[in-house]
Amino acid sequence: METKKKKVLHYVARMDRAGQETFIMNIFRNIDRNKVEFGFLCSIDGEGDYDKEILSLGGNIFHVRLNRLNNKFKQIDNFFLLYRYLKKIDYDVFHIHTQHAMDAFLSSLAAKLAGFNNVIVHSHNTSTDFHIKAHYIFRFFLNLLNINRYACSVDAGKWMFNKKNCLVVHNGVDINKYRPDELTRNRIRKQYKIEDKFVYGHVGRFSDQKNHRKLIEIFDNIQKRNENSILLLIGTGELKDEIKSKVEEKHLEDKVYFLGVQENTNDFYKAMDAFLLPSLYEGLSVALVEAQATGLPCYISDTISRESDITSNIFRIGLTKDSDQWAQEILADRQVRNRQDIKDDSVSEIKNAKYDISEIANMLQQKYLDM
Repeated sequence: METKKKKVLHYVARMDRAGQETFIMNIFRNIDRNKVEFGFLCSIDGEGDYDKEILSLGGNIFHVRLNRLNNKFKQIDNFFLLYRYLKKIDYDVFHIHTQHAMDAFLSSLAAKLAGFNNVIVHSHNTSTDFHIKAHYIFRFFLNLLNINRYACSVDAGKWMFNKKNCLVVHNGVDINKYRPDELTRNRIRKQYKIEDKFVYGHVGRFSDQKNHRKLIEIFDNIQKRNENSILLLIGTGELKDEIKSKVEEKHLEDKVYFLGVQENTNDFYKAMDAFLLPSLYEGLSVALVEAQATGLPCYISDTISRESDITSNIFRIGLTKDSDQWAQEILADRQVRNRQDIKDDSVSEIKNAKYDISEIANMLQQKYLDM
């Protein structure tokens, strides 16, 4: 007799190529899809970057039209809209991906009232860009609910659940895709005519959190000292046009490459010589895990959780330091490092630290099946 699949509904904004969405897709690719079925309930209309792949893997995509107004009281309307939608959908587990306790509480309560016995709140960050006071207020109410509590890091768990226990689910990656590869490196560098350049890179959404304004300032100071420097920016987002204008103001158009969304980011890491991440905060950056797996020296802000320090290639710089100080510290280290120093050891370090996606997918699959 065929065993009934466990049906898991992931609640997201839209399945674009961003950190938490990439993590979910990494799980989806590695989970046993004969045992677990994934659906995706999106609160933003429009096709996501991963939609075609989701459908090809047998997943389902749904949209609930919510209020997008920047007004926390509109969340009450959204609560009823979500409740009514969940009442008519047939899934076993409701897996909420968020960084804000107000959203987590209202979404969890809607699911519970709609009949979901199994609700997961998955914290993906350590701060938020909006309604911080509301986050702390609703964190208390969230902790009164009978839910499953997951987080990408210990710090992300504390941000969402305070002192409540939660399961830390690492943002794992397919480690075999990130092994250093000279053929791939040379192909990408030849494609963009940067064979003889020292290539800095960044992968991330153009949002306040990722701190692209400071990133451009840092790179401007780097290239003033080393004109052979190039910066690759992979991603998209609401601040992209503003950052492009900043690059033009500094006359860096021939130094900064806006590459948009890329399906093969693993290949681009291999083409880089260093990775820059001056974020204001991070839960546990998928891009940073990927960069470390490729063996890149990673220059990151000191506000990022130390749980991100998986390999010995992490170099922290104070976020309060100005961009010129960042450039000086990066170049001081770069003078004794080059791409030829990068070994395959980082892949083993990532695996030993339990960031291998196949192991994480197996663990999460069992959690779903046990519910």
